Amino acid sequence: MAQIHKLQGELILESHADKLYTMMTRDAPSLPKYVPQLVHKCQVLPEDGEIRLGSIFVWDYVIDTSTVRTKDRITAVDHKNMSITYTVFEGHLSVDYPSFDITLDVTPIQRGGGSKSKVNWSIKYEKENEQVPPPTSFAKFFEAFFRELDAKLFETTL
Repeated sequence: MAQIHKLQGELILESHADKLYTMMTRDAPSLPKYVPQLVHKCQVLPEDGEIRLGSIFVWDYVIDTSTVRTKDRITAVDHKNMSITYTVFEGHLSVDYPSFDITLDVTPIQRGGGSKSKVNWSIKYEKENEQVPPPTSFAKFFEAFFRELDAKLFETTL
C-alpha cells in the first residue's frame, strides 16, 4: 500500500489576503509579470476567468535552475474561505510522485490598522519508491515564490 507523505508551511505576508488569493486563482496568468524569474508562464483553462472544480493550470516555472512544466487540476476550491487544492496530473512532479496535491489557504490578519495575510500550504504526495527524496526543492520554490510575490504586490500598493 502506498504511503502518503506531507510537507507543510506557513507564511505571514504583508499583502492583503484577497489580493494574494486572487493572484493564485483568477489573475494567475499575470503571475509571470510579478515573479518573472520564477514563473515564466501560467495558463488557466478554460480561459473564461472563472476558477472552479476541474479548471486546469499549466505552469512553466524555474526550480533548481531548470525550467519545468506542470499541469494541475483544481480538485477542491472554496472561494469564500480562500482555499484551493491543485492536483498535479502531468509534468516533472508526476515522474517521481504518482500523487501530488497542493492545498493553499489564505487568511486575512488585522494588525495595527493594516491588513496582512497568513498563507498555509500543504503538499501531500506519494513517492514512486523509497529512493525518491521528499519534494523539498518544490517546497523551497513555493516559499520563495510567495515571498517574491508578496514583495511585488506590497510594493505596488504603496
